[in-house]
Amino acid sequence: MINKTIHLGPMPLPLGGISIYLYRLSKMNTDKHTMFINEILLNKKGFLKLLFSGKDNLFIYHSPSLYRRVLLYMMSLFTTNKYVIVSHGQGLENSYNKSNFFVKLVIKKMIFKAEYIQIVGKHLEQFLLDIGYNENKIIIKNAFLEPPLEDENKILATYERELIDFIDSHDKIIIANASYLVFHNNVDLYGLDMCIELTSKLKKDYPNIGFVFALANEKANVIYLEQMKKRIKDLEIEDNFYFITGQKELWPLFKKADLMIRPTLSDGYGISIAEALYFDCPAIASDVSDRPEGTTIFKNRDLEDLYNKSIIILND
Repeated sequence: MINKTIHLGPMPLPLGGISIYLYRLSKMNTDKHTMFINEILLNKKGFLKLLFSGKDNLFIYHSPSLYRRVLLYMMSLFTTNKYVIVSHGQGLENSYNKSNFFVKLVIKKMIFKAEYIQIVGKHLEQFLLDIGYNENKIIIKNAFLEPPLEDENKILATYERELIDFIDSHDKIIIANASYLVFHNNVDLYGLDMCIELTSKLKKDYPNIGFVFALANEKANVIYLEQMKKRIKDLEIEDNFYFITGQKELWPLFKKADLMIRPTLSDGYGISIAEALYFDCPAIASDVSDRPEGTTIFKNRDLEDLYNKSIIILND
C-alpha cells in the first residue's frame, strides 16, 4: 500500500515544459496524500534525505537527470519506497546511447526496477521495447494540461508595453519559442534560424507580418544570438521580428496569434503546440516526433515546406 505519492521535479521558476506541467498538475490535484516537491531547491544531501526517509512512498520523478534517476534506483534497493520515471523527451534514450557498457547496464537496471515508465508520445516507446522493457509497464500520456485561466492577468502584467504595441501594429502574428539557444548535431535545436528565414520569405506576401520569438534564457549562446540579430538586420526584417525574453508564460499570446510554429530538430511532446491549438491558434511543427492532433506537419529543416504550409494557413 502506498503511503504518499511524491512528484519530484522542477517547479517555476524557471519556466519550462516540465516545470509548467508540474505547476498545473499541482493546482489540479486535491489528494491529500499527494505531494509536489521542487527538486531545484534540494541539494545532493537534501535529495538523498528525502529519498531515504519514510517508507512505502511512491516517487514520481519528472527530471531528465540521469544521476538522480540512478539514486532512485539505489533507494529502491535499500528501502520500501518505489519510483516511477516520467520521460518528457528523449533523455533516457540519449543517455543510454552515448554511454559505455557499464553505464548502459546501470541505466537498464534503473529502468527495469521502475514501477512503470511514463512517456509523452509513442515515438519514445521503441527504445524501451528494444532494451526489453515490459510493454505493459509503459504508459503513454501527453504532457498538456489546461492552463489555469485565472493566471492570465498576472501573466499579461509580465509583458512589456513594446510587445503589445508590436502585436497591435502588425497584420499577421506568428509565435515560436525556445528555452534557450542550444545546438544538436551542430544544428539550432529550436530553429531560430528557420524562423528568421521564414519571416523574410513571408514578408514578400505580408509586408506587415510580425514574428514574436520567445526566448526564456537569452544569456545562453550570446554569440549565436548576436549572429541571428545581424541576420535579421541584413534581411531588413528588424521591424517584423520581435524577441520576448525572460521567464514568461506565453499562452495568453496565442489568443492574439494567427500561427504558432515549432521547428525543432528533436522534441518530446511540445506543450506550446497543444496550448496554441487549445486557444484555436493553428500550429505547424517539424516531423521529428508525435505531435498534438490538429498540428500541421512539415519536413524537418525544410524551409520551403514550412513556408508553403505557413502560407496556406495564413491565407485561410
